This record gives sequence, C-alpha cells and structure tokens, in this order.
Amino acid sequence: MSEEKNTAQQENIIYQPDVQVEGEQNEERRHAVAFKRPYTFERKEYAEVDLSGLDELTVKDAIEVQRQLFGQQEVAASLLTETTTAFAQALAVRASGKPVEFFKLMKKPFYRPVFRYVREYVMSVEKGVENHVMELEKPYFFGGKEYREIDLNGVADLNSMQESAAENRMAREGFVVTETSFNYLYACVVASMATGLPEEFFTGLPICEAVKLKNAVNDGDFFE
Repeated sequence: MSEEKNTAQQENIIYQPDVQVEGEQNEERRHAVAFKRPYTFERKEYAEVDLSGLDELTVKDAIEVQRQLFGQQEVAASLLTETTTAFAQALAVRASGKPVEFFKLMKKPFYRPVFRYVREYVMSVEKGVENHVMELEKPYFFGGKEYREIDLNGVADLNSMQESAAENRMAREGFVVTETSFNYLYACVVASMATGLPEEFFTGLPICEAVKLKNAVNDGDFFE
C-alpha cells in the first residue's frame, strides 16, 4: 500500500479505485473518497464524496476557476494555482455537484485528503514532453481528427507582437497580467499561435493536461 494511502487511512479516509459496473462492457471510472466515519452536512450524513465528474472537466474549467479565484483575491492562486486549497476546492465543487459550503465546512481530517485527491488527479500525468512535443494521456478527438501528441516547437518562433497579443487576450478575459507563465489561458493562447490550432482545441483538453500544457509552453529551453 502506498505511503499516500497509508496517510489517508490515518486520517479516516479510504480511496476508492475505479470500479467495473456489473452488466456493462466498458469500465466506468469512479473517483471517490470514502470516509471511515460520516461527514455531516446540513443534517445529512455522507459516507463518501464522489468526484467522478473530474473526468468531465477540461482546461476551460481550470481557466474559469483561476479567473474566479483572481476575482476573489485569492493571492496564492495567482502563482502555482494547482497546488492551492482554493483551486482544489473549486474543482471538487464542479466534480461533485456539491455546494461550495459542503467543502468549506469540512474539518481538516476530511478536506485535506479530498483536496489531495483532486490535486493529484490534475497534476499526476504519466506522459510528458520531449523535444517540445507534448504527448497526451489519451487520444483526443477534435474536428473529426484524433490527436495523440501536440508539437509545440513553434513557440520558439513567436515574436513580441504575438506575446503582447496573448497578454491582451488575458486582460480582456479579466486577468491581471503579472506573471504569464502561471496562467492557463495564456498557455492556450500561445499554444494556439504556435500550432495554428484553434484556441478551443486547447481549452477542450482534459483538465489533467492543463499543468503539462502550461509547463510545456513556458519551457525554459525555448529561451536559451
């Protein structure tokens, strides 16, 4: 058993793995954090939190949450957004369909493992980037075509006028242009410019690709 799961058990949490639904041929992914002792919210007891909606979230959700947190002056979320409690909480709300108060009122032994699960889902990608080619976790279909990787080498050929256009795009969407390398929308805009693919191609990627895309676009090797 992994150290992460041992820690979770000490906090009265059990991670539920993906399960096979009886009578169906396809595997249904189920992301749940089950509690050893009930969590009570509005006089109702919950044995677990079902986060299956994580599979439906996209990079667009990451952008919307990041913009929401900026608007709420969540200062920590302006940097390494995906590591913050506020970001994990907002994604848990979207994935579970529960109101934000459901998570805000959780005591630490409950919320910490739940938010850790969300962060790991977003950040733990098996395939990475090599020679500025971003390999996707799963085949991605867009415009009737299947994609398994994205060549981002064109980022190195972008000029300062395009950089300024990307910053202006951020500003029009309500972001304060400070450090662009932490912004998901900026990553999508720059990737679109570099590849010729529409911005919607990148915002529609599964949310588990968001951090990898952001890091790939801002790879320091481009600037050496």
